[in-house]
Amino acid sequence: MGADGLAASLQGGTDDGVLRLRTDDQRPLLGRDEELAALTALLDRSGGGGTAVLVEGEAGVGKTALVAAVEAHARRAGHRVLRCTGVQGSNAVGFDGLHELLHPLLPYADAMPGRQRAALLTALAVEDGPVPDRLLVSTAALGLLEEAAAHRPVLVRVEDLHWVDRSSAEVLDFIGLRLSNAPIVVIATARTGHEPTGSLPCSAARLELGPLPEDAAEALLAERAGGLTETARRRILAEAGGNPLALRELPAALAATGAAGTSLATRLPTTRRLEQAFLDQLSAVPAGSRALLVLAAAADDAVLQDVMAAARTMDLGLADLGPLEVRGLLRTDLSALHFRHPLLRSAVLGSATAAELAAAHRALASVARDETRAAWHRASATFERDETIAADLETVARRAEQRGARPEAVRAYERAATLSQGDVGRARRLGRAAETARAAGMTNEAIELLEQVDALAGDPDTVTATAVTRTVLSLTTGSPVAGRIETDRVRSVLGGAEHTDRLVEVLWVWALSVRGRNLPRAEWHAIETQLRSLSSSSPLKPVALALLNPFGTAPAARADLPHLVPQLTDSPLGMASLAIAAESLQDLETALTCWELAYERAHELGAVADEAQALRGRATVLLLRGRIRDAVADAEYAVRMASESHLPLVAGMAYGTLARAHALLGDAEAAAQALRDGSARSLGGRLALASADARWAAGLVALGQHRYRDAQIEFTHMTVHPTRSLWAIADRTEAAVHGGRPESVTETLAEAEAVASTFRSAHLTALVLRSRALLAPADRAESWFVRAVEAGQLSESPVELARTRLLFGEWLRRERRVVEARTHLREALAEFVAAGTAGFAARAAAELRAAGEAPPNSTSGAPSASAPLTPQELQIARLAAAGMSNREIADRIYLSHRTVSTHLYKVFPKLGVSSRAGLAEALAATGHAD
Repeated sequence: MGADGLAASLQGGTDDGVLRLRTDDQRPLLGRDEELAALTALLDRSGGGGTAVLVEGEAGVGKTALVAAVEAHARRAGHRVLRCTGVQGSNAVGFDGLHELLHPLLPYADAMPGRQRAALLTALAVEDGPVPDRLLVSTAALGLLEEAAAHRPVLVRVEDLHWVDRSSAEVLDFIGLRLSNAPIVVIATARTGHEPTGSLPCSAARLELGPLPEDAAEALLAERAGGLTETARRRILAEAGGNPLALRELPAALAATGAAGTSLATRLPTTRRLEQAFLDQLSAVPAGSRALLVLAAAADDAVLQDVMAAARTMDLGLADLGPLEVRGLLRTDLSALHFRHPLLRSAVLGSATAAELAAAHRALASVARDETRAAWHRASATFERDETIAADLETVARRAEQRGARPEAVRAYERAATLSQGDVGRARRLGRAAETARAAGMTNEAIELLEQVDALAGDPDTVTATAVTRTVLSLTTGSPVAGRIETDRVRSVLGGAEHTDRLVEVLWVWALSVRGRNLPRAEWHAIETQLRSLSSSSPLKPVALALLNPFGTAPAARADLPHLVPQLTDSPLGMASLAIAAESLQDLETALTCWELAYERAHELGAVADEAQALRGRATVLLLRGRIRDAVADAEYAVRMASESHLPLVAGMAYGTLARAHALLGDAEAAAQALRDGSARSLGGRLALASADARWAAGLVALGQHRYRDAQIEFTHMTVHPTRSLWAIADRTEAAVHGGRPESVTETLAEAEAVASTFRSAHLTALVLRSRALLAPADRAESWFVRAVEAGQLSESPVELARTRLLFGEWLRRERRVVEARTHLREALAEFVAAGTAGFAARAAAELRAAGEAPPNSTSGAPSASAPLTPQELQIARLAAAGMSNREIADRIYLSHRTVSTHLYKVFPKLGVSSRAGLAEALAATGHAD
């Protein structure tokens, strides 16, 4: 249920006056009947699918009490309730909130797909395993909730979301968007105006909890402080403004300062007034009790035994705890100390002196059983540089990284850097923080950290690593700041012969950057010159040279390229760069191999960003090979992965590829939507590839709609990416000829012809020959068309060959050679139908009819299934047809196994089968076979 449904529920509240419902602590809930009715209605309807709700309001307004009442309703209705609570200022070790939330469900973990189970248990520090990616952990967490919800409905209650550790908050954000298939309701509370560590997605319903109605406020005050004078009562009601906590605490504050107390004399924001009210109540607390209160506030969520052990090191004990319990400031149970309200803890921390806090943290560090928490407490007690503590925090950061808790690792690296005694160590730790932030999708933080590194003197390893971080960040986010190339700095550190391979690595990533961002050619040449001056056997050197100057390395580089593959297989980025180099050298076979290897390796490593890029790259080559439906599936998958990993630029590039695929399929509306979606994510076309792909797709749409002038404009702007511009030469020529400006392609066609000849590219040669045929006078066009068809038959691009045959058939028909025309039109139509390119198929069918031959009945190019499969359904159906189980499929494509089952449930009737056994045959019959 979304925001509209919640609003509808709010309008349907009860009208029985002031509601009094006993919650967990047996206190009546006053004045929240409509809100409670709306939230309980969500639970009652969750059998049809879940939802997420964020309850927002100022401190003390009653968020916790309201959700506690919802929880009571859920328990009575038989729901399982899972809870986690954010803690202000907590030195989280990463996934603390997720661990608290999901720990009761771990018995279900064995039912999960293998990779997902391993990722989640590693993140929760239950088992050791490879570093898990955020998407894999998020998918696993959702799958575990779905597994529990299959047994009974689930309520997830998240208190103080704004203080939940960032890694957990990001997982909750993911889960909140994907609750439609299971009876799971997530209700989170957050303080209005508080900067969160994370948030539920914008699609979550939001409930703004305002002040209590006047009658409920009066009832609550009478219940809590019935002996007030009328003057005091009116004053408190006015000051509290309908805030339930204020109505409970302000009477105590007045009592602590006297009937004419001054603590309420100055009007402050409610939160400040409440904190001051708590502080007024602390004025009579003995010194030892106050010290214990500070200790408890600094203890995060430490267990009671640890807090009291720390207290003993400060000569404090149970006698100091007594006054706090009597005043209701602290409550104890068998495992922990609980503040009456989070604001009390905030007030204590805010009023404590630096010396008091340092003493508390030293005591806590001395008894902490967890090394991570001990290190953080030692760091919190330190105000000077300390290399020992810095090294301890660096260890903490590495542990967090190993569990996939990158945001917490960044914080630990940063604090370690501030405690480092020398610039070299500080630069190394900041550089590590920057790379970790980049991998976590924390772009702004990564850029700020890189700026700090730049101001320090780093060692060769740090300079190399930060140069790589900076470049990869620029290529995945489009940030011009991140992409700055600092030639002088790198040369000064890596100039010695012993650092040659490090320098080659830096120049290699710079080659990727200048090519990807289409920087001035002077920068290309400068990097190439420096590379050529280095004596290195690194495989990155020939890759970088091929990226910078394909012509200058041909034809030897094209022949050597396949031999570099085994040397770079372990690195997804290395394989991706080799794929790009292969594309620039017009070696599509090697490019496809490299993209596939990059995808497989990234999947093995759980490197989702690299996996998405590899899928996008593979989709590009598949389009060139005419495997358009496969390209759509890859591009859709890349979009989903990039979007879910918060990589908008990667998603934008994938949308460009997807738009081109839809344009080739003849679906102009879908292409236009993909272009709009991509434009919103591509950051103004900062990457040449993203810009060129979008232009190509828009040009193809215009070409299919006979808007030749518009198509020409789009194709002309593709020159920002030389390789893409060459691949589009035949499209550009077709637009130019029909648009009456054939001379506009002369220069680009000559360049394409030279490249095709130099690299002996069958694909590009076929496109060049088709272009020549379109430009040729009538007496020479036929020979060019014949040569184009012959080249197309060698190019392994059946759709492009069919387009050549279509154009040749149209020319022959205009020349009144209809019998010959029919042969080419018939073969073109058959290929278009097989490929699913409905627009081209319709055009070929119309030409065939005009040539006097009736086309076959099924010429739309659409599959013959009863309903079209979505790209995700097609992907799942193919994997299932190949013999993979639901859990294996789920592991492969980052879905829960129950979601896979839901998709297959929809696939079977679409393909007219009743079980997995019939999938392969049905896919082949409908043109969907892999």
